[in-house]
Amino acid sequence: MKPRQLTAKILTGFLKFKAKRPTPLFASYNVTGRCNMRCVFCEWWKTDTPELPTKKAMAAIDAVCNLSVPFFDLSGGEPLLRRDLTTLAKRAASHGCLVSMNTNGALLNESRVSEVADVFDLVVVSLDGPKRVHDKIRGVEGTYDKAVEAIKLLKSRRVRVGVNSVVTPWNITILPQFIEELRSQVDFVQVQPIHPYPPPAENTPSEKAVSQLLDYLLRLKRSNPGFLAVPTDFIKGFEAFFRGEAPKICHAGELYVAIDPSGKLLACPARSDIVLADAVSGSVGDVLKEKRDSEGWRKVSSCRGCWLECTVGVSMVLENPLKEASQLISLWTSRKD
Repeated sequence: MKPRQLTAKILTGFLKFKAKRPTPLFASYNVTGRCNMRCVFCEWWKTDTPELPTKKAMAAIDAVCNLSVPFFDLSGGEPLLRRDLTTLAKRAASHGCLVSMNTNGALLNESRVSEVADVFDLVVVSLDGPKRVHDKIRGVEGTYDKAVEAIKLLKSRRVRVGVNSVVTPWNITILPQFIEELRSQVDFVQVQPIHPYPPPAENTPSEKAVSQLLDYLLRLKRSNPGFLAVPTDFIKGFEAFFRGEAPKICHAGELYVAIDPSGKLLACPARSDIVLADAVSGSVGDVLKEKRDSEGWRKVSSCRGCWLECTVGVSMVLENPLKEASQLISLWTSRKD
């Protein structure tokens, strides 16, 4: 998609949002529940989730992308565990979506990087700190080295590469220095607090550590807004999040939707239990427009919220598009055409 076409999709989405007829701006497809990591804050690797075969997976992608979604992300588990990943990415790209992937990078070697580079516009690699810290959080020794090598391979093929770091009590004090070291290696970084919400005591850093991190992130945002690819208000909300006082900012099923590995349509990429329909056999558009009296929609209403870039961050961009426009512009200005 050309930048002008993408801009038109986003503008249309903004106008529908303001007219209280929102349509999804962002869709995420967790293509598999399998994972080669053992992250301390994740449950995916502990579950055995069935996944759609290729043809049905493409049908699910069609059903969601037919809503004119501009941004489509493939995630997991670890998405590179699917051998048909680039086939699925091409399907989303055929709808004119900007296609991204979230990966731990461990499987992105010389034999696969070319096919990934040919179809993905953005690749976000998980890195939570220097080697010792990252490998401990991810639960597998050697993970850091493989992630760094994946970034180098992607950059050598001119892919736009970012890093996502999860803020935890175990890395919060070293994140500023770590992010500074990344500035010459990647195109952007994202940060988000460890979940679930409200955070249990073991997931809660000290108030001093949170304050110091925020001071650094806000200075970075002012000096290089395109590099720190999350909204300013999203960063400011970290303090309230870790105090258990974050406001609920939610447009689940409106500005964002997700597909789980088995093909269920989720209202939100953060909640695998908020099922609205079967993305393969049902009419996704009708489900999102109909009266919201199903169990899935009731779960949306009762949810206490989260603080994720793919949910709260998306909402903040459309609530204040002039202030946060750089978050979207930076995604397409270096797209390969």
